[in-house]
Amino acid sequence: MERVALFGALASAFHGAHLWADHWLQRPKDAVLKGLHGDELVYPSDGTPASEVEVPREDETPVPARVVGRRAATAHVLTYAAGQLVVTEFVARVLGLRLPWRARVAGAVINFGTHWIIDRRRFLLWLAKRVNHKDTFIAYATVMRKPGSAPDTSGPGTALYDLDQGLHKALGIVAAAVAARLAVPGSRRRRRGASC
Repeated sequence: MERVALFGALASAFHGAHLWADHWLQRPKDAVLKGLHGDELVYPSDGTPASEVEVPREDETPVPARVVGRRAATAHVLTYAAGQLVVTEFVARVLGLRLPWRARVAGAVINFGTHWIIDRRRFLLWLAKRVNHKDTFIAYATVMRKPGSAPDTSGPGTALYDLDQGLHKALGIVAAAVAARLAVPGSRRRRRGASC
């Protein structure tokens, strides 16, 4: 029962803290740049392609877009991790639940490692194409942010955003289950088919 209670508490904490840590703690710069890929040279401060700037910026050296994207995704995941770890620690202490470091680390590795991979977008787009043709949903459910601008395909209100959030939350359940299993080891193996 202790493991089930811990799983419930962690799953609730991960779910409840997710949007706060994912949006409130994320810097706007990281939100914009974390999906950049490729070898095109861009300015790290805002992702502007160097080829589109008439006068090169003296205070900034362009770097490949993939480098800017990786840095932004890493910065975002670090703030996300800090926020989620604070909430997890608070919940565990308030409820008096035992949560060893190996369980915290396992949950963190699952949550934060997968968060980085999903937010870089390539894996998410690859998966979407293979699961019920969600790539057509992504192409269809876009948002027009400003009159006359190109449709946004990845921000809030889009299919890609909804798929991103759904996958993060599903993996939070996996992280909670693994952490609870490591925190409360079973005394003995239950026979298959035995009552709970």
